[in-house]
Amino acid sequence: AAISLFMIYEIYGAVTQSKAVKASGFISAFVVILGIYFDALEMSLVAVVIITMLFLVFLHSKITYREILSLQFLTVYVALFMSYIPRIGTEMGGAVMALVFIIAWGSDTAAYFCGTFLGRHKLIPKVSPKKTVEGAVGAVIITALLCAGYILILDKIGYITADGVMYIGIAVIGAVASALSQLGDLAASAIKRDCNVKDYGKIFPGHGGILDRFDSIIAVSLFLSIVCGAMSLI
Repeated sequence: AAISLFMIYEIYGAVTQSKAVKASGFISAFVVILGIYFDALEMSLVAVVIITMLFLVFLHSKITYREILSLQFLTVYVALFMSYIPRIGTEMGGAVMALVFIIAWGSDTAAYFCGTFLGRHKLIPKVSPKKTVEGAVGAVIITALLCAGYILILDKIGYITADGVMYIGIAVIGAVASALSQLGDLAASAIKRDCNVKDYGKIFPGHGGILDRFDSIIAVSLFLSIVCGAMSLI
């Protein structure tokens, strides 16, 4: 919850300067987090819609619907998707929860090195000038292998008993999750370009803010929660 609120604070600083819009967002963030904690997510989302309408109506001359709707979307996106990380740990164990970070950060690292040494063709230069097609494809392949290697380690230490189907399944999940991880990264980059900011924060010198480090993780968490839960891979 604390990390989610800090990321929300960072993205608010990039998206808007309106104190009223930020206030609506923080109220909604607390409502969503409380809804998740008390297992009343549907009610909390309804409350967010009502909060948005109230601010939109009573502060109509001070804020625009574009500002507040975009901010509320980002608020729910960050708070809701981040909540799936501890949920994965509670329902499926630490081994699956670790996969979120292994996939997201492993994909980021693989994309960087593959792009640096093999990159020839730009991926989406208007969104992220340095990302390449080779880096993206390399990240998908390496992340799939990384996930299979992770299962091998768990098998060797006796945490699980793996078979061929599990290795194939986790490799496919790793590949798809890597693509989602990169999509989350690109979406965050697109917002930065539109807002004319280089980084969301300065808490990590040379790397930016917390959101700059977690943008890919946000996109992976819900996918892993659904897929790993459905397939019971670990």
